[in-house]
Amino acid sequence: MAVGKGLGHGDDMRNRWCWMFWLLGCFILFFFSPPFFALGSEVSPFEDIKKTYATIMTLEAGFTQRVFIASLKKEREFDGDFFYKRGRGFLWRYNKPKTRYFLYDGNFIWQVDDDRPVVYKRRVNREKTGGTFLDLIDDISKMDELFRLKEKKRVGDMDVMELIPKKEGQATSARIWIDRQNMVKRIEIEEFTGNINTIAFIYRKINQSIGDSIFIYRPEKGKEIVETPN
Repeated sequence: MAVGKGLGHGDDMRNRWCWMFWLLGCFILFFFSPPFFALGSEVSPFEDIKKTYATIMTLEAGFTQRVFIASLKKEREFDGDFFYKRGRGFLWRYNKPKTRYFLYDGNFIWQVDDDRPVVYKRRVNREKTGGTFLDLIDDISKMDELFRLKEKKRVGDMDVMELIPKKEGQATSARIWIDRQNMVKRIEIEEFTGNINTIAFIYRKINQSIGDSIFIYRPEKGKEIVETPN
């Protein structure tokens, strides 16, 4: 999911892209997880969205991403395609300004840049994700522990929710735009650095067939696979 001092090189660039991907990817996993009803009489403010996304088994969408880099006072733009299949994985495929993708195959995250000779591979160790956004993968019921709803308002034909993390971390706030079908159309994440990461979706296919092969990484000639720490 490009959110630091710019798109640099080496480990710094890889770490920034990995964090951005984890954050946006886990937002998607949150919305695609089965519905959760809070304990007791309190109802989750995300209940209607979760009910809608609980019915989605596969999804294909286009996305546009804008990253405002506060230290440079510049905005950079990307676009690509997103694929999701429940129980199998998801794929963020960036097409512009250059080709790169982030693939989750159910066990590993793969980061591939067409113009780089290295492929980064990271195992998802759910026992070590406590207190991070990856909590959402294992235990969706913790969403209400991680975030609180600061405000919900109507803007045009969409509802806008402003969220505040309950734990300190990279993100200081987030906003989501939801249409009348309870589909998330846009996500905006603000960091403590002042950087703002915004991603908007155009949904193309919902609950139509997607083959498992799209979620399998196949080694490429001339590229070295480097496994990174969890």
